[in-house]
Amino acid sequence: MKYLTKSLLALFILLGAAFSSGAETLKLMTYNVRNGVGLDGKRNHKRTGAIIKAESPDFVAIQEVDSVTPRSDGAYVLADIAEVAGMIPIYAPAIELDGGRYGVGILMRSFPDSVTRVPLPGREEERMLVIADYKDYAIACTHFSLTPEDALASTDIIRQEAAKRPDRPMILMGDLNSQPYSPVIKALRNDFDILSDIDVYTFPADVPDECIDYIMISRCGVCSSSPAKVVEAKVASDHRPVVVEVDIDR
Repeated sequence: MKYLTKSLLALFILLGAAFSSGAETLKLMTYNVRNGVGLDGKRNHKRTGAIIKAESPDFVAIQEVDSVTPRSDGAYVLADIAEVAGMIPIYAPAIELDGGRYGVGILMRSFPDSVTRVPLPGREEERMLVIADYKDYAIACTHFSLTPEDALASTDIIRQEAAKRPDRPMILMGDLNSQPYSPVIKALRNDFDILSDIDVYTFPADVPDECIDYIMISRCGVCSSSPAKVVEAKVASDHRPVVVEVDIDR
């Protein structure tokens, strides 16, 4: 009986481990929101938040967003969008702007274990990388410089950040201001796989003819993804949002 009890206990432990070590599915979105100003010239943070809410993502990388600037009527824009989307905002300002700030952020469903903000080069304006770390993965958002040399230099910094996390994948999302076969994207592909569809254009939103918005994952561990899509949002921003689901093995 004693041996049977031990065997049953071992079986329960193995079953518990099997159930707890399965893959986690993440729905990811990247969206350059143009600070909530649409191609119709109207500032509408609720419209932006509603587009995100309709997709029900777990994480959203947000680019071009103000905090308490006069042009945004003193609003914390990321928080306004997050409230409509029903998500938690984490902000990463890149520059000071008219008494407020301007930068990028991440929307999420649960608080991360830690947040890292890393300045990136940009001679026309400074840039920022923000990383939210979780136990099984890291979520990163950025908006690259329009200057190719600065964008290329940013890839080295990002690859170094991914290398600091050898035990889990880093998901990189954002407006990279670079075409799929540019030196910038080629450099990132040394360490990252692109999950989004580079054959579907994202900019400008009304009649897109460029792919400059990406979702990537570092080559760490095992994962699989569903086909990515570009959301047909033609007016709310000058970019269209990109969405993909990925299974992360734990």
